[in-house]
Amino acid sequence: MPVSQASLSALFAGRLARPSALILLVWCLVSVAYYGLFVWLPSHLAALGFGFVRGQGFLVLVALAQLPGYALAAYGVERWGRRPTLILFLLLGAAGCLLYLVAGTAATVGGSILLMSFALLGAWGALYAFTPEIYPTALRATGMGTAGAMARLGGLLAPSAVGLVVAVSFGAAIAMFALLLALAAVAAWAINVETRATPLV
Repeated sequence: MPVSQASLSALFAGRLARPSALILLVWCLVSVAYYGLFVWLPSHLAALGFGFVRGQGFLVLVALAQLPGYALAAYGVERWGRRPTLILFLLLGAAGCLLYLVAGTAATVGGSILLMSFALLGAWGALYAFTPEIYPTALRATGMGTAGAMARLGGLLAPSAVGLVVAVSFGAAIAMFALLLALAAVAAWAINVETRATPLV
């Protein structure tokens, strides 16, 4: 039996053009923010005297904070919908960045990092639930593969491109991450598609 080949251009044809462009933008923005934060934040804070961020106990705590984020995302995508859950976690991630900017104590700094970790893993969870359902069966693998490529592109750009901003001002870099996550939330809102309880085609 011949296997049909889905072309990349089909992701941007007809009614799929808008949601494809927007969801791929979200993937790239989230990836830049995620890798930018967790590549640069620990070393910067350690240089400022917040050495606890490199301690094994705190790193375990940061990893553990991701679990409830992922669990809440799994609950949210079924209870509230894919898109609202994604938007919520993106805004929580932006809020974590803003909390860091106003943090005046080690406890507040630690709390902001935990909130970022919680929110960004929740955002990834919602993205993985939402993205494939945007596409019909014939294009689902192509859509997810392209989304994964956008995430890797963001991950490649983050350390070097963000480094240029960090060299000027680390606060500006954190503010940039907040802006990127807020833009990702706006892009997710603009998709104007909800796939919860919608039959796959």
